[in-house]
Amino acid sequence: MTKKTEKKKPISLKGSCLWGLLLFAVLVLIDLVTKVVADIYMDEGDKIPLISDWFGLYFIYNDGMAYGMGSNAPKWVKILVIVGTGVLMAAFAIVYFRLDKRRSFLRIAIVFVVAGGVGNLIDRIYYQVWNPTNFGVRDMVDLSAFGFATCNFADFFITGGAVALVLALLFFDKDAVFPVGKYKALAKEAEELKLAKKKEKTETKADEKNNG
Repeated sequence: MTKKTEKKKPISLKGSCLWGLLLFAVLVLIDLVTKVVADIYMDEGDKIPLISDWFGLYFIYNDGMAYGMGSNAPKWVKILVIVGTGVLMAAFAIVYFRLDKRRSFLRIAIVFVVAGGVGNLIDRIYYQVWNPTNFGVRDMVDLSAFGFATCNFADFFITGGAVALVLALLFFDKDAVFPVGKYKALAKEAEELKLAKKKEKTETKADEKNNG
């Protein structure tokens, strides 16, 4: 039983973690490229309608958080957001590398959240720390028709990743409340492994007691 247990330990940084790093790089690149292009070809306040009044581009510098929240917050709060975001993204990355590769849905969700967080963190560090100006995170996607503030692709990645995290906790993970599909089998396997370890621990204690 011990040998089987050892074979099913979470994987290292090698192998299947590479696709996660590649996805992360692609998402961050998409976010940064769209920000740079908007910054080059649009002035702050420029609007470009794409689909009537429903959807378009509106370039602004957002010195708040996602979707324009907290734009009037004091500077110390914004610095705290930068530090907190960095710590949170690092924590998510550690969790990602410790997860079993079979928990793919949860891993993908984490990649999206971290990529979005890092994308906006780069803007915050540059415009509010490295080269302090009145600028902030570059936003260009106008969602005012839907009741939302202007945002960027990083915000989309964070939102999509957060929704996926909730779905993973509910359905698509071995530790989900209501596991479905292959995750139901993983949940059963995890429970069997837990019971086996508990039994092994009990037997070890019994042996030590008898030998003592």
